[in-house]
Amino acid sequence: MTELIILKLGGSVITKKKEDKAEINEEVLQRIASEISGAMKERKVSLMVVHGAGPFGHVPAREYGLDTGLRDNRQVKGFSITHHSMERLNLLVIDALRKSGLNAIEFQPSSVGILKNEKLVHFPTRALEGILRIGLIPVAYGDVLMDEEKGVGILSGDHLVPYLAKKLNASRVIIATDVAGIFDSDPKGNRNARLIPRINSENIGALSIGNSTTTDVTGGMQRKVRELLNLEIESEIISALEPGLVKKALLGERNIGTVIRK
Repeated sequence: MTELIILKLGGSVITKKKEDKAEINEEVLQRIASEISGAMKERKVSLMVVHGAGPFGHVPAREYGLDTGLRDNRQVKGFSITHHSMERLNLLVIDALRKSGLNAIEFQPSSVGILKNEKLVHFPTRALEGILRIGLIPVAYGDVLMDEEKGVGILSGDHLVPYLAKKLNASRVIIATDVAGIFDSDPKGNRNARLIPRINSENIGALSIGNSTTTDVTGGMQRKVRELLNLEIESEIISALEPGLVKKALLGERNIGTVIRK
């Protein structure tokens, strides 16, 4: 298989997360899809896409308490509702990618993945390897899964990405978000916030990385960064809201956001 890149599209980018509406940001999603298509025409790589949930997943998951484990039959209904909502979002992402000429195919995490106390412990990749080998672009997402300890649990797309990057021997991970990278304070509330160009094992202990301030049942930035840091490959967090950056990153350009590597 050729060089593999895993691209994570944040829920805050492709949906109207700030408004807590289960709607896509159609203009941004289609522009990103076009950038991916352009990059794939110029550079021969294998690509897997993982996208976040935004309100499609976080709102019903919070309503039914799916992040706290299985306690009553009402949550079984909530599992079905939340998963169905994520399937709708996934198909919208697939449609945008296909409209841009990409051979994208949905890949459902809840049909193969198992959590144990919120940690992903089982996710077979043989089918994924075959899909990638023939040139398809699998598109997975954050989902509700069976949890061996809690009954049910939430699989964050940010948790799935490093797991698959290691299993599939990816060469690079690109995290496309609604900010330009990791900052020393919240850039949305502090105009003087400074971008941290590189995070490694030497400086992560001194960083204060906050959690998401919007509805999110999968944890904040601290967990995401630490999981990426534990990989033996390079990751970079970039802004997907700045036109052209997703394409540049896929074409191999570095240092356009925050690079994370031990």
